[in-house]
Amino acid sequence: MSVFLGVDGGGTKTHAVVADLAGTPLGVGVSGASNWEDVGTEGAVATVRAAVEEAFTQAALGAHDVTAAVFGLAGLDWESDRRKLAVIPESLGLTCPWLTVNDSFVALRAGANHPWGIVVIAGTGAVAAGRHPEGEEFRTLGLGPVYGDYGSASEIGEEAMRAVAEWFIGLGPATALTEALCARENAASPQELLERFSRSQEPLDPIARLVMEVADDGDTIAKGIAERAGAGLGARAALVARKLSMQELPVEVVLAGGVFRSANRTLLSAFEMELRRTVPRAMVARLEVPPVVGAVLRAIELSGAEPPGAVHLRLSLEVIKHLGYEFA
Repeated sequence: MSVFLGVDGGGTKTHAVVADLAGTPLGVGVSGASNWEDVGTEGAVATVRAAVEEAFTQAALGAHDVTAAVFGLAGLDWESDRRKLAVIPESLGLTCPWLTVNDSFVALRAGANHPWGIVVIAGTGAVAAGRHPEGEEFRTLGLGPVYGDYGSASEIGEEAMRAVAEWFIGLGPATALTEALCARENAASPQELLERFSRSQEPLDPIARLVMEVADDGDTIAKGIAERAGAGLGARAALVARKLSMQELPVEVVLAGGVFRSANRTLLSAFEMELRRTVPRAMVARLEVPPVVGAVLRAIELSGAEPPGAVHLRLSLEVIKHLGYEFA
């Protein structure tokens, strides 16, 4: 029996799935954060091992039974990272072909009907990645606006706080974000809100969902923030299409991350408008399955097989059942 291992190692959770060629999960494992930039290389190895061993135990299988394996890993940003993180599959004692990729590529494969397409992820950070039908890949750096990526929840939160601060000092117009943020943070006044955040250095990305809600209610400032974020993310998706010469293809564009799950009309409209300037035949869809599904599918493809759509569907439904995966 052919057995395939897929791993999605992220900054919050790590998922491992062992499945057969028909797309039936034989074992599923879950552990904590495995981004080596946060937990160190040894921590990443230990966390991935814990998830994989749980999956192996459920499946009553071992490393020697695996036909092919793919590891989608957060923090794999440079070629030096690839060399560093090779220790993860090596530590498992795998004797089969294996591949490590940035986790954005397994998210792409999880959401696309084919092994190629574009993915844009906008959560705490943002990244755009793509794969050409012939296998060529390209990815933005995913390291924030200083390094070319804009539109994440972090940037949205920063813009919202800046808007409140500019109104407070008399530099900018009034915005409903002020009252909404004070209510969210139980702050008695805008001054208390600004003082608290300036002193505590709390992360601003959790504010993004509120910004989207205020934008939907019609606030001009919040709508402007949502529009800029959407256009920025759309521009990155268009960049990936140009880099991979996919402008004229009917390419699937997979949207993942909390910013897109907000389903803000302004943001999504700005995203599609910017994208379609370059990729008029783009087919945009939100990621609705756990990214680890993409890791398993890529492992099957790494072995030389071509999984039909039925395998993708079966694997997705079963993994969702195992993980209790829900999209807000």
